[in-house]
Amino acid sequence: MTRLLAAGVLSYLLMGFVALLPTASLAGNHNWQHSAMAQGYFLDYSGSSTRNAAFNIGVSFMSDYLETGSLSFGYNYTSVDIPQNTVINENMFHLGGRYSWFSDALAGKLSIGLDGFAGEYTSETTTIISDGGGMGGRGGTIRLTSSESTGIAVLHPQLMFMNFSRTFYGDLGYAYSEYDSDAPYDTEAEQITATLGFGWNEMYDWLQLRGYFINVEQETRFLNGDNFKSVEIKYIHWFSEKTAPYLNNVRITLLAGERVLAVDADAKAVYSISDKQTGGVSIAGQWKLSQSMELMLLAGYDQYEDDLLAENYDSLLIYGNIKSQW
Repeated sequence: MTRLLAAGVLSYLLMGFVALLPTASLAGNHNWQHSAMAQGYFLDYSGSSTRNAAFNIGVSFMSDYLETGSLSFGYNYTSVDIPQNTVINENMFHLGGRYSWFSDALAGKLSIGLDGFAGEYTSETTTIISDGGGMGGRGGTIRLTSSESTGIAVLHPQLMFMNFSRTFYGDLGYAYSEYDSDAPYDTEAEQITATLGFGWNEMYDWLQLRGYFINVEQETRFLNGDNFKSVEIKYIHWFSEKTAPYLNNVRITLLAGERVLAVDADAKAVYSISDKQTGGVSIAGQWKLSQSMELMLLAGYDQYEDDLLAENYDSLLIYGNIKSQW
């Protein structure tokens, strides 16, 4: 099932890419805009008996054609350090596409998008056995490593609308996720998101509200309950200074409710190896280093709950990315 889903995602996106090629060949290269981004974060957990720290590095590329079509590709590597000589390593690939058209009847731009994610995370545990060597023998140690892997496939279509004056935005998204492990540990998740965004003050201020509605099917129960709801509130303020380098914008994000195995449409990320998140807050600043380069730094605090151990804990996040456009 996972392989079929991944194949469907790749086929759909490749078909979209092929459809754009004739248009791109007829037009000059100046009609395309490209960007590349490198990112990374460090998470420090507090109060958890199963997690010490985590770090991530990733790259992504995006090409946009005259605000009507876009293609994106990304890769992320995440490592989670767990007590008792255990580490989780995840490799995740992303491929996405979007097509937009302008409607005078709706007085705005309507877009459809499709994002696909495919990857795997592996939990590796190292056991060290001391060998006394018997009477008069030489002592030593033996290192035994055991691992368990889980394949991940996610399909995320989305319908979006932005009015011409850019003062109103709305979207509706659906995500289906499969976690294919050794039975009886397979897990499936379905997510519906609804988003409203409002701009004012000549577009120097933006407020976005997004609701997450997630249903999880568990062959082996690791969560208390199957349905999880949360709301994410994001506020962004842009500054009028336009001489590089300068602080372009600041943003504050709040999360309330319960969110697990979520797919983040803005970050193009799948929260596949996190416990159930029960709250969070972050603040970020983005600097315009030049006309073609941007830097973002973010600090965040999140709360989690491990239902299996009946344990609540939190984390501190430091995130950064640098983006180049041409």
